[in-house]
Amino acid sequence: MSEIDWESQEGAERYDRNCDHQFQKGKALIEMMGIKKGDSVLDIGCGTGQQAVNVLGIIGSAGQLTGIDPSSYRIELARKKFSRDSTSNIRFFVGQAEALSFVPDNSIDHAYFCSSFHWVDDKKTALCEIYRVLRPGGRVGMTTLDRNSSSTMKTLADPILAKYHIERNQELHRRMKKVTATELRDLLSDAGFDSISIEPRDIPWKYGSPEEFLKHLEEKDSSEGLLTDIPSEIREKIRQEITEEFRKAQVSEIAGYGNVTLFATATKTKEGL
Repeated sequence: MSEIDWESQEGAERYDRNCDHQFQKGKALIEMMGIKKGDSVLDIGCGTGQQAVNVLGIIGSAGQLTGIDPSSYRIELARKKFSRDSTSNIRFFVGQAEALSFVPDNSIDHAYFCSSFHWVDDKKTALCEIYRVLRPGGRVGMTTLDRNSSSTMKTLADPILAKYHIERNQELHRRMKKVTATELRDLLSDAGFDSISIEPRDIPWKYGSPEEFLKHLEEKDSSEGLLTDIPSEIREKIRQEITEEFRKAQVSEIAGYGNVTLFATATKTKEGL
């Protein structure tokens, strides 16, 4: 998240089509945080504005929502979602969680990271900035991937790809800086937050068919598609083997169809100024 413009227009559009999983987790987080009508809210790593639509419906015209994201392409798509509205209480900026100088001290009721905290490079600085901009009694919340958990890609697809000496494009994923629940609690505490609650939840991806999983795998890893440059006969073998493993996993109800997500909330002390 902390690198400005790390993707393309095509990547932003692909994310906008495939972010429902993150949106649903974020929606649950918003409910946990108790955001209400008239609140001032900061959406950090707002992406293409999917969650902003939900939150704006909660805070109404009396509230204020500010969204930031390091991708200008995602910010452009977010702004388009509201371009036909006459609302003046929502704004989007290209920016980073570690640099919130444009947000005044003690001015925000709620700040949240929906599936974006694991992209933040300097988490300590980011949380100190969040603490600064929150009003006393204000809350920070996040959904973030647990570093200790596995994923569908690793448990199901990677062993098959490795057999054919194929590596997934993991350039993007190397930039992730996941934390454990213990590390997250320490980060929040060190930044000055209290009333810290961290709940690990296993929220699997919902794939209706092997074909749906393969499509997600290919779109997730490359704008050209993961298996595009592989000879057709090998590509078909890989697709068949992934399909077989997917069906076995469905039958045996093997876990691993999604990372464990940490749902966290914390409060700025009422004395914290």
